[in-house]
Amino acid sequence: MKLNIKKISFTVIPLVLTFIICSSSFAVKTQAAWGSISGSSTEYLLESSVWIVKINNLEASGEGAFFNEINVDMNTRYEVDVLDVDNVWGVDFKVTNYTSTNSNGLITTDMFFSQFSKFLYYPVEECNRLVNSGFNKDEINRGPPLIQWFFVEPKQDVWDFLDNLTTLEYHNSLPNSLLYGATLEAEREIVDNQVIFDMYMRGTYENETGNTSIQFDHMIKFVWDEITGILLGYRIATYMFGQYQGYSITEDLQIINRQTGFELPRFKFVSGFIPGFGFLIAVIGLGTILVTSIIYSRKIKK
Repeated sequence: MKLNIKKISFTVIPLVLTFIICSSSFAVKTQAAWGSISGSSTEYLLESSVWIVKINNLEASGEGAFFNEINVDMNTRYEVDVLDVDNVWGVDFKVTNYTSTNSNGLITTDMFFSQFSKFLYYPVEECNRLVNSGFNKDEINRGPPLIQWFFVEPKQDVWDFLDNLTTLEYHNSLPNSLLYGATLEAEREIVDNQVIFDMYMRGTYENETGNTSIQFDHMIKFVWDEITGILLGYRIATYMFGQYQGYSITEDLQIINRQTGFELPRFKFVSGFIPGFGFLIAVIGLGTILVTSIIYSRKIKK
């Protein structure tokens, strides 16, 4: 399904980046059918992963990624091994970075549904995390967390869930949505046994009484194998800037993570806002002047 760009509203959904991406301690008991992944081992390439965060006069950046206690360098490979598959509890897996260290994780369908739907609203809720959880330079220096959705159940309910997230009806049915004004293009398609989810959101979040005005662009692409449910790869390109509860915040997040040998397709819906990796380097040096230039450029392009 492809949606024309329309103005819509989004709800405020609490989101903490590290919890959503890395949490592996909570599971809801539910019946599942995970397919033939028992004992499987998949190698991934963290092709690109850059995280730049600035809040007031504090600034930090990091390359690579982390999963619990282990680090994965940018442009290096790591392995995900299935340890156990339980059709009630989910999939236990291990992430290894080839430096004799590893860390275990768990994913269930209920966790995936909750985490993925919340991740659609990452830009503004990341601002909330920075303000209320504090600026952690050491954490940011490690790069962003690895997203743990290495496996989904390969069944129609999961594909229908992803399809539903592409509809305006879903987003406009959420409560407390008046603070968001945004445009959306999204699609879930199945091509050559690959389930592909593309989404692009661009908009503003404004709360005058809370001294908040944030502009954001959020592009994501995820691809899973339709037969096994194993992750093939993902792209994330997110940029936001503005004031949140009186704090000046700018953040840029760019990730390309894919199975070794898999040609990850580009974004289907391309933003005119996010200028790409070359811009990331320039942000540190140009700051507010560069942000002003971006706003002006966008007005010209319309």
